Amino acid sequence: MTPAGIGLVAASILLDLPSALARLFLTAVIAGLAGLLDWRGDLIVLLVAFGPYLRSVGALVVPLPAGPFLRQAAGARKPSERERAALQHAFSLLPDGVAPGSVLVVDGPDENAWVLGCTLFVERGLFESPHLAAVMAHEAGHLAAGDGRVALAAWWLPVRSAAWVAARLMGSRHRSLPQTGTTLPQPQTAGSGAGILPDPRFRILGGLFRLPGIAAGVVALVFAGGLFPMLLRQVWSAYRRSREFAADAFAASAGHGPALVEALGTWQMLDVATPWWLRLSHPYVEQRIDRLQRLPVE
Repeated sequence: MTPAGIGLVAASILLDLPSALARLFLTAVIAGLAGLLDWRGDLIVLLVAFGPYLRSVGALVVPLPAGPFLRQAAGARKPSERERAALQHAFSLLPDGVAPGSVLVVDGPDENAWVLGCTLFVERGLFESPHLAAVMAHEAGHLAAGDGRVALAAWWLPVRSAAWVAARLMGSRHRSLPQTGTTLPQPQTAGSGAGILPDPRFRILGGLFRLPGIAAGVVALVFAGGLFPMLLRQVWSAYRRSREFAADAFAASAGHGPALVEALGTWQMLDVATPWWLRLSHPYVEQRIDRLQRLPVE
């Protein structure tokens, strides 16, 4: 793990302390009303308030897999024997030569893969692609650097159930799973529509109707955690972009630089212009290709 990743997790925990104090106060009140005034009540209050930080620190210290919750959230499954053989062959072309022990497959059409904790997620479309070895070399860079452990530590910071409620109250419906090291660029679209914008008066009225839900969502997010660390979102995005460059360099050092350039060239159409406030999680493909081509060929 890089010092920058560890520092960002530590900074996120410090910024999240107001949420911990809010959980501490609320849980203490509930425990008092329930009559739990002994050491067991104190233990419950402390675990509710500071438990998420213990999980995050544990993800940094111990190489943990993604776990059943994230497996179900991603709709992933264990790889078949044929898929295991393909992965083992791809990793045999790397210096270490050993595939990770924790691998999950997502039945999707994209040629994509990512790392979370010490678990490698692979989309089914990648097994039918000629770019499997190059992408695995890139993901091996993330695994070797511990990038997935940093991502899992950041993921576990909020109380996920309360954060889910907060997101729904604030109008968010999209799945938000951490995907550190996704090889494909992640485009941020501004939206789509029928070409005829609604009357601005109706948009303002709709926004007013949503205000109570947004306010309730913000309160829930304060208790869940993750609200104040949002101040670091741009810093996290810059960190993730730097880790993509580092994983590309790892792949190039293993002799897969030209193959990765070829793969990135086929995916370049996925790039879209991303204003700074939308948090570009990956470098633009052309920048990655440019850096790879300037690296010495191994």
